[in-house]
Amino acid sequence: MKLKWEEPPARKRHGGRPYGTGKHAEIAARLKSRPGQWAVVGTYKSTSIAASMARSIRAGVNMSAYTPAGTFEAKARTVVGEHRVYARYVGGEGS
Repeated sequence: MKLKWEEPPARKRHGGRPYGTGKHAEIAARLKSRPGQWAVVGTYKSTSIAASMARSIRAGVNMSAYTPAGTFEAKARTVVGEHRVYARYVGGEGS
């Protein structure tokens, strides 16, 4: 048996999209520039993945761009078969 030597690709999550800190830092900065306004921040393969991402944004879990918890609101909605995450910056103590 012949072996093929190569590094494994980066782990992907949520509909094949990497969590990429840079991407989320940019999204968070753009939301902060328009406090209180909702924006679609991502589309996902399923309702459950979108809901999980919305929970992570609200709690500031796994993505430091959305910390501290409670400074962003997020909701998952399915619109014409597309599973979307909406988010907005609401601020908080020390922000």
